[in-house]
Amino acid sequence: MSELVLQERHGAVAVVTLNNEKTRNALSRDMLFALAECLEALNDDTEVRAIVLKGANGHFCSGGDVSGMSAERPLPVGRGRMVLGHRVIRAVVEGTKPVVAMVEGYAAGAGFSLATAADFVVAAPSAKFVSSFAKVGLIPDLGLLWTLPQRVGLAQAKRIFYSARVVASAEAAQLGIVDELLEEGADLLARSLEIAAEFTANAPLSVALVRSALARGVTCLGDALDYEMDNQAALYLTRDHREAVDAFLNKRAPGFVGL
Repeated sequence: MSELVLQERHGAVAVVTLNNEKTRNALSRDMLFALAECLEALNDDTEVRAIVLKGANGHFCSGGDVSGMSAERPLPVGRGRMVLGHRVIRAVVEGTKPVVAMVEGYAAGAGFSLATAADFVVAAPSAKFVSSFAKVGLIPDLGLLWTLPQRVGLAQAKRIFYSARVVASAEAAQLGIVDELLEEGADLLARSLEIAAEFTANAPLSVALVRSALARGVTCLGDALDYEMDNQAALYLTRDHREAVDAFLNKRAPGFVGL
C-alpha cells in the first residue's frame, strides 16, 4: 500500500485516507494510481461491506496537483491521467461497496468530484466545497458534471460551476451537497463509521445491485421494471435471501455472506 493512500479496518468497514499533507491531499498521478488500486481491491474484498473515504491533516482533498500542471501535457499524457481518474470514480460510483465521504477542510476541484461521487457525505463545519476548474481553464472532471446536478439540481450546479465560488458547509448542507453536517467538536470519524455500519447490516448482493442500477441510471418506469426482471429472480435463488427469510420466520438476526 502506498503511503499516499492509507487503509485501516473497522469491522466490515474499510477507512481509506488520502495522505499528502504538503498538497492538502491533492490527486497527483501517484495518488490517483494508489487510490484506484486500493478502491478496486476493496470492491473485490468479500470481508468489506462499506468504505469511508477521508483526507488526512484536516482537509479532504484540494483537487488536482497544480504543481504538476506547469509542464505542457501532450494529448496522450492528459488522456492517460483521465483514465486513472476515471478508474477512481468508477470504483466509487459503480463499485460493489457503499461509500461515505468524510469531509473536513477543502474539497476542491477533483476533490469536490470525489466527495459528490460518494453515496453519503458527512461534513465538519470546516468543510468547504469549490468547483475550481473554471479558474484554471478546465471543465469539471471526474464525473462532477453528472454527480453535482444530481445532488443540487441543474440551476444550482450551473451557478457553482460558472462562478467557481466557495460553498461553505452550512450552505452545502442546505443545497444537498452535504447529507449530514456535524457540530463543532463532534467526532467526524465515529459518525462516518456509524453511518457506514448501517450499510453493512444488509445483504451485500442486494446493495451492490441497487448501486449498479442507480449508477447506470433509472430514467423511467420501464428501466426499473426491466432491471427488476433481469435481477430479482436471480436474487430469489441466493443463499442470503433464503437466510433472510429463515431469520425473519425464526425471529433472529440474519447472517449475510454475499452469496
